[in-house]
Amino acid sequence: MNTTTARRDPFSFAFALVAAWTALGAVPGFFDPRASFVRFHGHLPESPLVLDLYRGAWGQTLLFAIGYAFAARDPHRHALILLLGAIGKTLYAIRLLGPITAGLATPLTVFAALGDAACVTVIVYWLVTRGALRSLVVREEIVAAQRQRTGSS
Repeated sequence: MNTTTARRDPFSFAFALVAAWTALGAVPGFFDPRASFVRFHGHLPESPLVLDLYRGAWGQTLLFAIGYAFAARDPHRHALILLLGAIGKTLYAIRLLGPITAGLATPLTVFAALGDAACVTVIVYWLVTRGALRSLVVREEIVAAQRQRTGSS
């Protein structure tokens, strides 16, 4: 799929929103991890090491925001980024359920979990309905070669 066709895909806009949503958390988390930690957890971390690890996690998240921006331009070409990002967002939302169910979550924590769940829903829907998930698992060249060997179309 070329980028001209990809821009016409309504999901391109949705993936641009996913990129913006992801960057919205990643940029402040990376550049001011202390303030971000307090906003998400309601208290300061016990150790400076926690802040270093927290900044690293937000750095990885920032890389995914960039990946989603590329996927917005050509979703099929970057389907693997979308799949990996959906897995990461799912795991993060699940991790946020602990503080939420324990009553220790800030409103931002709940908002982030719901936002990531919405992003995952959009990504998974696209992956399944556009056949991208299948193409990640089963390469078309393999399917074509198998059809050729068996004589089926």
